[in-house]
Parts: sequence; C-alpha cells; structure tokens
Amino acid sequence: MFESFIETLFRLLLIIGLPALFIIFVFRGALIGKPIPATVILPGYILAISASSIETAGIILTTAIGSTLGQLFVYGSARQQGVSFIGAAPRVEVSAAKLQRVEALFERYGGVGIFVTNLVPYLRGFILIPAGIAEYPISRVIAYTFVSTVLYHTMVVIVVVGIVRVLF
Repeated sequence: MFESFIETLFRLLLIIGLPALFIIFVFRGALIGKPIPATVILPGYILAISASSIETAGIILTTAIGSTLGQLFVYGSARQQGVSFIGAAPRVEVSAAKLQRVEALFERYGGVGIFVTNLVPYLRGFILIPAGIAEYPISRVIAYTFVSTVLYHTMVVIVVVGIVRVLF
C-alpha cells in the first residue's frame, strides 16, 4: 500500500513538477509528511527529469524553502499552543521519549541543536517544538533551519544520485 502511494505521488510529481515538490516538502517540514521519504523523492525527481547542475541547485533550494516553511509551522504552533498541538495534528505522532530527548538537546545546545538535529534523519524538525515553546528568536530558527536543510538535501542528492549514476 505504501509503495503504491509513493508511486502515485511520484507520478503526480512528474506531471506537476517543482510546485508539487515544494508542497511535498512543506508537509514534510510540518511533520505531517514525515512518512514520505525525502531520500527517495528528492533524488528520484532529479534523476527522473535528468536535471542539470543548475536545475539541481534550484530544486534543492526550492525543497529547502518548502521544508523550512513547514518547520516554521511546527515552531509557530508550539509557540502558540505548546505541546498540545501535536495531538491535534493529523498523522503526527511524537513519543514522550523523543520529545524529552529533543527538549534536552534544545536546552543544552539551543540554536546549534536546531542546526545539528536538522541534519539527522527522523529527528529533523522535532527540536522546533521546544524551540517554539521557549520562544527562541524566529530569525535564528529560520537561519539554522534553512542552512541545515540545504546541507541535508545537498548531501542526500550527492550520495543517492552519485550511487545511482555509478551503478547504472
């Protein structure tokens, strides 16, 4: 079932293009689309359209902006509603243990914690919950989130596209 969902999503992505990719990454950043694997969608799209280096850079920037906007939704929701917004969000499940870990990371490292955890798959974006609750400055949230997302997406593309091109 999940494979057919990804296949359908990818077909739509190829028809609609970059605007659809942007929306997918907004949802991923907002935690709603966490089940959608960026490590498949992003490099898969780049390979499917045979993107040039310039197009690839534009795609990475577009997805990073989308992801950052989605993560700002998490930050803003946590800032306004606290942890309670998680229970109301569709398809978003954050265990108490994971929340405690990101709270501890944020308390200890602040913005650097935002930057570093945004480079780690499955942790990306969760630290913005305690950052929002603590009312961490939004300009710093944007800077740390955007730069780390650009780096993360670039690494994913380099690794996956590189491996696929070597193997095929």
